[in-house]
Amino acid sequence: MCRFLLLIFWCISLLPIQSVAQSTTFNRFDSLRGALDINRTCFDVHYYDLSVKIDVAQKRLQGVNNIYFKTTTPTSTIQLDLYNNLIIDSVCYNNIKLSFKRDSNSFFVYFPSILSGNAFGNIHVYYEGNPTIAKKAPWDGGWVFTKDSLNRPWAAVACEGIGASLWWPLKDHLSDEPDSMRMHFTVPQGLMAIGNGVLESTDTKAGLTIYNWKVNYPINSYNVTCNIANYIHLTDYHVQLNKDTLAIDYYVLDYNQPKAWNHFKQVHPMLNCYEHYFGPYPFFRDGYALVETPYWGMEHQGAIAYGNDYTNKIIDFDYIIIHESGHEWWGNNVSTKDHAEMWIHESFTTYTENLLVEYFYGYDMSVRYLNLNKQLIKNEESIIGPLDVNYEGWQGSDMYYKGAWILHTFRNVLHNDSLWFSILKNIQTDFALQTIDTKTLLAYINAKAGKDYTWFFEQYLYHAKPPILDFYTEKIKKNMRVYYKWNNTRSDFSMSIPVNNANNTLSYITPTSDYKFIDVKFKNYNKNFFNQNYNYYLLQLAKRP
Repeated sequence: MCRFLLLIFWCISLLPIQSVAQSTTFNRFDSLRGALDINRTCFDVHYYDLSVKIDVAQKRLQGVNNIYFKTTTPTSTIQLDLYNNLIIDSVCYNNIKLSFKRDSNSFFVYFPSILSGNAFGNIHVYYEGNPTIAKKAPWDGGWVFTKDSLNRPWAAVACEGIGASLWWPLKDHLSDEPDSMRMHFTVPQGLMAIGNGVLESTDTKAGLTIYNWKVNYPINSYNVTCNIANYIHLTDYHVQLNKDTLAIDYYVLDYNQPKAWNHFKQVHPMLNCYEHYFGPYPFFRDGYALVETPYWGMEHQGAIAYGNDYTNKIIDFDYIIIHESGHEWWGNNVSTKDHAEMWIHESFTTYTENLLVEYFYGYDMSVRYLNLNKQLIKNEESIIGPLDVNYEGWQGSDMYYKGAWILHTFRNVLHNDSLWFSILKNIQTDFALQTIDTKTLLAYINAKAGKDYTWFFEQYLYHAKPPILDFYTEKIKKNMRVYYKWNNTRSDFSMSIPVNNANNTLSYITPTSDYKFIDVKFKNYNKNFFNQNYNYYLLQLAKRP
């Protein structure tokens, strides 16, 4: 037991507790990336066919993206995105070169005539150049070009937040995912290039190998990945709880094959756990995969980036594997429309870690896991940021650890585990392969719960500080009178919380913004009167003298 907690604490101590600082002053680039104006809403992307030649020695890309789309309204102009350090050679439509204009890291494409509404089309964008190099992947993203321990090339990309347009041209907004996608990566012969989905074929000529990948499902643009190394391909399979056989692929550096086989055995019980809570693995036709990377990890759909040195820090589980795999449900299957609402990805996935601990080690241990995470909560900024600016400005990790605590708190507010777990599973079913926003998600939870909990979520998500319970005591004859109220909440905040009675039994009180009181037999009152809240609810206690 103690060893387990020490290992958890060690794992947590290694986690980033502060993100890369971002400016909260927004500019035109932020609006171009984050907002949906008429030049973006006028078309919907259906399919990308991306071809990229990667020169690992020169750290250079050369490629073309064939973008298939459908107009939603008549238009002669659309906005696409590509970082301005990359050169656009040409944009072609029906074998005609189109004019385009660059603006920051976006560009506007002008068609020779107005495209009618509900019209299908496709354009080719040819480009080349040296992409952004990551300063500290995956948090400060970009490409990583490095060497393995045998001094051989090793390259990979991570671009969550900073955007996929740092290495390929597309409509770079989370709300518009292609229905499917193909990728063709050309690399020097001898190296493998691993993308998302299913490897359809390879072609080798003139000292180069082309790896042709297909994604059979919608995919977040930042999840599109390319990993290049001297990989060895390991295959496995997993029989799901529904008896379907899921294909599993591991791409690891060739000299890591023995320890990879042993280390990745944990994938099977983990998948059983997640299927228990959330339903079957959501990308069955693409399969589940782990790809060894020169950075810690990332939730690349169907090709999860893994770089944690094959170490378990939670007894039988590797934090990177369980967290990034959790994103296959929370973030990849159910995805946010706006980067400011990434709590839909990160809060639910961090809470998923807690459910895994509960599944294998019991509820009490999961609460201890939550309490260890609680020390990382700063309460200095709201979890949801400003919309329409591709917001990345969080200074801490509250979206992760506080977000998990919010969900744990709501579970206790709901006080109905059967209902709570059905809501979690139904979210995965009813919003499968969709992008959603907070408003839609909360309306859904309210409907399933049969009660309006807007007061709860808006208090926790849009305010930096958790609810603060003010209280003081007064001795009256043989009783201790306990006065209590919320001092920083919405007027309709109505969360009931437990208090300790005689013999350590619980009863519930419902504070408001005005003082109420409860009388307790003096002999039964002690300083632990509110203590149960520490394990059940995210709040702060403030005792008046």
